[in-house]
Amino acid sequence: MYIKAYTVCPKLKRLVLPAWNRIKRTVICKAINMWQDLESLTMPSIANPPCIMEEISNNCKNFSELKIMGPCDMFFAHTLASCLPNLKVLSLRCSMLFKDALLIILDGLKHLEVLNISHCIIIEVPPPPAPRKVLKELDESIIEKASRIREFVTCMDDLCVMCRRTRLDEGFLRWYKYEEGIWKEDEVRSLAI
Repeated sequence: MYIKAYTVCPKLKRLVLPAWNRIKRTVICKAINMWQDLESLTMPSIANPPCIMEEISNNCKNFSELKIMGPCDMFFAHTLASCLPNLKVLSLRCSMLFKDALLIILDGLKHLEVLNISHCIIIEVPPPPAPRKVLKELDESIIEKASRIREFVTCMDDLCVMCRRTRLDEGFLRWYKYEEGIWKEDEVRSLAI
């Protein structure tokens, strides 16, 4: 089925994959290679970021929007900044996000115009032996770096239903458990289709 998708839709501009655990990495990379007009990608997570992001970087010259619905660690952030430095829109909404990874994204994506980190669990990892710490609010280093972004979407409210659900699901929101269509609430307009 997926082989047909990239041969039948060579001019694909937007791809939304609710799950991709049944697609081989080689198949998705081959498909991205064929989709040279791809501009936007939504995926639950990217297990091997260099594979996907290098293909996008090498083949999709107009690529500008990425939505990931899974954890964002240092490896992911470094790969994103090195492979897709011209990204304009990034949504990590309802994910587990490491503070250092967020700082890499803010420093490395100089063309970023829109960043959605609403309902994220933001984790700070101090030097050992100190334990990891979940941030209750954004600190000054994040706010200062994000001030250049046209639209910076955040929510870290203990009373917010989506923030509580993200914490209960440990930063990997199980969308299938919740109301239909809730995945697009609080989302960047261009990604909430």
